[in-house]
Amino acid sequence: MFVLGAEITIGGKKFTRVNSVEIESDMRRLEDVATIKMPTTARLEREGEFITVVELARTFKVGDEVVIKLGYDGGLREEFHGYVRKIRPNTPLEIACEDGVFLLKRKNLQKAFGKVTLRALLDFILAGTGISLEGEPPTINFSKFYFRNVSAAKALQKLKSKYGLTMYFKSFKKLFVGLSSDDDGVTVKYEMGVNVIDHDLEWMDEKDVRIKIKAVNVLPDNTLTEIEVGDADGEQRALFFYDLANKTELENVAKEEIKKYRFSGYKGHFKTFLLPVCRTGNIAKITDPNFPERSGDYLIEKTTVSYGGGGGRRKVTPGLKVG
Repeated sequence: MFVLGAEITIGGKKFTRVNSVEIESDMRRLEDVATIKMPTTARLEREGEFITVVELARTFKVGDEVVIKLGYDGGLREEFHGYVRKIRPNTPLEIACEDGVFLLKRKNLQKAFGKVTLRALLDFILAGTGISLEGEPPTINFSKFYFRNVSAAKALQKLKSKYGLTMYFKSFKKLFVGLSSDDDGVTVKYEMGVNVIDHDLEWMDEKDVRIKIKAVNVLPDNTLTEIEVGDADGEQRALFFYDLANKTELENVAKEEIKKYRFSGYKGHFKTFLLPVCRTGNIAKITDPNFPERSGDYLIEKTTVSYGGGGGRRKVTPGLKVG
């Protein structure tokens, strides 16, 4: 029998007993967030001897470093590393946390660039924060770019949303920047009825998939050209392309790209125990012994980890089918 365990470190103080933990990571959002709920007071002991009772709301402060480790039989793995963002003195006490974005919100930017690459912009945004890039970002060139009294976090969010980039922290202070369909090369295997313990997955045939694509062409001078292709009543997606010659080329490329989103495959989410470990950006290889023809590989778009009285669970949301 597996024994579930936790180790929570906040501002250098370690706890193994908390009411609950929830950690959410989403490729569509810049930051990972976590919420820790614990009693409002705790017994402080040294070498098994009672010393005093401490009021936890006064023990922690905004900006304290947070590490959350969860696992089984003492084999704890780091699930979150970040900082205290807010303390809510409820009962139980709630501690809201976020990852390295906390540091980026505290750096302000004011600079105009002439000809510049995406990599150079990212290096400027991250300079002095202790955060570095995980891998090499896409090659995108701008003929001009500026930041006007904006935080580093908002600057990254602007790049992410306006130019269709994927950004998320792969690990503590390691930022991944890629295109919307990029994965990190890590594959996690899931088998229905084996390590998938619950799901609301629905199998969709490609002929039934309705999708509308907003295709955006980004020119080096930051000019944006937009067109729409696909089904007028379909699920909406935005795809970004860079430095295409004209609208005709944009339309042709978009019509080819939309084929990736009209696939026969799973929609929804599934739940597992804490093992196997997976992260956003990994590939979920899903198999079902009852329907072997439905096997496929999916980019993991979102994960939610929960820990508490009900045990430990990982909810996984697959996105684009990549194999």
